[in-house]
Amino acid sequence: MENVIHGKGQAALNVCGCDRLHFTYGPITLHFGRDEFIAFADAVTRLASQLRQADDSLSVTPSSAYSDPMCH
Repeated sequence: MENVIHGKGQAALNVCGCDRLHFTYGPITLHFGRDEFIAFADAVTRLASQLRQADDSLSVTPSSAYSDPMCH
C-alpha cells in the first residue's frame, strides 16, 4: 500500500466556533458533528480490534465499515 498517511502519533481534537469537531492526524483534518465523531471513533476502535485479533498468517477480512477496492 503506497498511499499512507504518516501522523507520527500526532492527533488532536478541537472544537471550532461553529461547534464542529476538527480531528487532525498528521497532515489531515476531518470535520465532524459530535455524533459523527463518536460513530467514526467507534468504527476505528472496532477495526483496530479486528486487526489485533487477526493472525499474522491470515488476511484480515474486509469490514462492512470500509473496504479498499485497491486491495482486492
